Amino acid sequence: MARLIGSLRQIGSLRQASRNWRILVSMIPSKALLLVPVLCVTLASILVEGCGGKRDLFYGSLADAAKAGEIDRGWIPDYLPKTSRAIHLTEQDSPSKEWCGFEFLPTDSQSLRENLKGVDALPPSVRRVPSPGVSWWPAVLNGELDAQKIHRERFELYVVESPADSVSTWVDLFAINWSDGRGFCYGTRE
Repeated sequence: MARLIGSLRQIGSLRQASRNWRILVSMIPSKALLLVPVLCVTLASILVEGCGGKRDLFYGSLADAAKAGEIDRGWIPDYLPKTSRAIHLTEQDSPSKEWCGFEFLPTDSQSLRENLKGVDALPPSVRRVPSPGVSWWPAVLNGELDAQKIHRERFELYVVESPADSVSTWVDLFAINWSDGRGFCYGTRE
């Protein structure tokens, strides 16, 4: 019997708490209640971006990418052909990595050819390319790279190394199909 009385008291307390909660909620303006989910989504987005999240971007032309600051920030090389278009870019801040895909007119490849260095052996930092998790990135450029497989897909491999800061080097691996005017670039710090 004592248990039953205790249970009834708990139910009574729960009912009272429920009434108190309804009274409290009714005192808050409905517009303020709508802000709670918006703030939660915004905070979650900020936390994901701040924790090395990836950003997937698309630009119709090199001029559009330049206007957005991608060249100035170093995410897109300034020596891509001026006719570069359909530029896909996935950026990761921590650790810094980038995946870029682009198309260009094969007759407008001189600036790109002048800046790329053909390789016999890939540097350690680009022998294995992590998947960016996007549909436009070719499967042949994921994981442990197989130069013969890549060549069978009609891509030539090139590397560009540049100082990232006083102690590290930025390495860009390019896979270019010159005849079709398609290129892909993976960049990382070494």
